[in-house]
Amino acid sequence: MPHYIAERLPAEDASYLLFESPNAHMHLAWVWVFEGGSLARPDGGVDIEAIRRHVAARLFRFPRFRQRLAWTPIEGRPAWVDDEGFKLRYHVQHAAVPEPGDEARLRIMVSSIVSQPLDRSKPLWELWVVEGLPEGRFAVVTKIHHCMMDGRSTVSLMKGLLDATPRALPEEAAEWIPRPAPGPGALLRDGLVERARVAVQAAQASARWLGGGAWRDAVDVGSEFVRAALAPPPETPFNRPIGPHRMVSWVRAPLLELERAALRGGFTVQEIALAAVSGAVMRLLARSRRRVTGDEIRVVVPVTGPSAGPRAAATANRTDAAVVSLPVALGDVRRRLRAVTRVMSEARREERLHNFDFLLQVAGLGGRLGLGAGLAARRRLYGCNLVVGEIPGPRTPVHLLDARLVAAYPFIPLLDDQGLGLAFSTYDGGYHVGLAADWEIVPDLETFARDLRVELDAVCEAASAIPRVVPRDGDAAR
Repeated sequence: MPHYIAERLPAEDASYLLFESPNAHMHLAWVWVFEGGSLARPDGGVDIEAIRRHVAARLFRFPRFRQRLAWTPIEGRPAWVDDEGFKLRYHVQHAAVPEPGDEARLRIMVSSIVSQPLDRSKPLWELWVVEGLPEGRFAVVTKIHHCMMDGRSTVSLMKGLLDATPRALPEEAAEWIPRPAPGPGALLRDGLVERARVAVQAAQASARWLGGGAWRDAVDVGSEFVRAALAPPPETPFNRPIGPHRMVSWVRAPLLELERAALRGGFTVQEIALAAVSGAVMRLLARSRRRVTGDEIRVVVPVTGPSAGPRAAATANRTDAAVVSLPVALGDVRRRLRAVTRVMSEARREERLHNFDFLLQVAGLGGRLGLGAGLAARRRLYGCNLVVGEIPGPRTPVHLLDARLVAAYPFIPLLDDQGLGLAFSTYDGGYHVGLAADWEIVPDLETFARDLRVELDAVCEAASAIPRVVPRDGDAAR
């Protein structure tokens, strides 16, 4: 038995390290806004030491948060090892919004925080406590590398750090003793053993595919991949090489109103949201005096199908998704909602989900065998203009000690040629949207955010007034 610990990253997780570049930082972020509670000090500050003690007491729930990356010699494959020099103070940082502490200044500070890449020599997360907001409120900005968690699994961080019942004092932190990290020789030996094991698995999988006729699926999916790789997405003002600097904004809408509108019209909240995104992008294009080929853009969206549950639960970085075409030239809200409904109904069919998942398995296998091109190809696979995330959060209030969480905005990373990204989240009766953009490519992000809020209201009104005309294939509206 080895006297050290080293956990190799699955190809799905390691791919996000390959996707990262000096300008495309692969961390996910949240902005949580809290009421002050007893953490608010008389001078308007926040008791940062109480928060650090609370985080220290909860770290046992997140072993990765005290681990760093180690790399195998020659192969350069990543593995998790305990960070013997772990210092909580480095990861839980403290800042203050300049007066008057309004949301505009908070957005500027958050933009600066999310623009900085995480240090790969340390555990890949940060938590910033930002004080100085009106009415004694404060914000917490979290950054977690995508190789550790995906958007949906970051909700586990919220549930692990925050409690449904207010708590007056932090718990006592348990002692943590780091496990020894392997040396280069041990990493190389284990890497060669792993490579041989994966090669055997690949041969066995190939035999099953050929024997069971799955090669036909492989040919079909391979053809889809080639078409996606050779057909770039439509040109838009926000699809060009990005820089390292981000700008963020956010939007909040009443979740109950969206759910009622969806229920009355037989739609889903996701369909209403995507129709609103289409309208906001249409307005952005109009301001730029641009029109895209085919009057559609390609968007990656999460999709829930009949068998998505077991697959999505298999690992923290696994979500069924599809690339759909959204209309961006339909000024008639009802027509636009019907068009979005049609493409989403098609995307929810099991065959589409199976093919997309199958292709990710093929690309991931290439990465496990050390074929960087196999993983890099996954970026090209998307062939999309925009990624729209969806992260369901708690439906009831949660607290940091006794400070109540009042808003939670998620932010997804931008790829090298995507200057705009959106993520939707639900929390305690609110529908929260986090917007991230390259600050030079989309300088009018605040205008885009206002447009999105207006479009959400317009689509809700339209959804309440029209019957659904596209079959749901057995799906229930939500």
